[in-house]
Amino acid sequence: MEALQHIARGQGDGEAVRLRVLDAAEAVFAERGYRAATTREIAERAGIGKRMLFYYFPNKDAVYRAVLERVITGLVAIHEQFRGDPATVGVGEAVEGLTHFTAANLTAFKVWMREIIDGGPHLESLVREHIAPLFERGAEEVTRSMALGAFRRSDPMHVLVDVGGVSLFYFLLLPLLELIWERDPLDPATIAERAVAARELLLHGLAGPARPGGGNGT
Repeated sequence: MEALQHIARGQGDGEAVRLRVLDAAEAVFAERGYRAATTREIAERAGIGKRMLFYYFPNKDAVYRAVLERVITGLVAIHEQFRGDPATVGVGEAVEGLTHFTAANLTAFKVWMREIIDGGPHLESLVREHIAPLFERGAEEVTRSMALGAFRRSDPMHVLVDVGGVSLFYFLLLPLLELIWERDPLDPATIAERAVAARELLLHGLAGPARPGGGNGT
């Protein structure tokens, strides 16, 4: 162990090495999926030996879990950043923040989406630890906004799902958009426009005119 610690110091700050491992693992898991990814390739991409990788993470599953937790905490942080803002402002800022965050973290987003779609081994525990509390707090805030008349009344869960859907589905469509759109869907100008469009669409649905016949979703 002391020898590995010495090597780690020789290769730079330990946290910097750990971040290199996570960045490399994120790329490998995004490209190959969990089953096909190997710790050897992760170590090579991180520029360290395989033995050094195991100094930071006991096995491949631990690296994978750390990759997932990193992107999830980033997503949660965006929601937390705007929790204190007025209803429409907070939701709008969250939508734009999620759009820009995802554009800047596409490989992490791909790994997380695959875990969701596949019902992966860490999904239940990650939801319990991070996502469920976030949705619980979000539902309380949306309910308060509805009671104050800032949002039309509906099931708060629909609002929370829409925030993620309007923000994130765009990035699942990237291979299609690249084929049918004359613009680069990841160009910074396009992403900026997309963030505004997503915000305006969602806020119109939340605070726009009631449905014909006077229904309000209750």
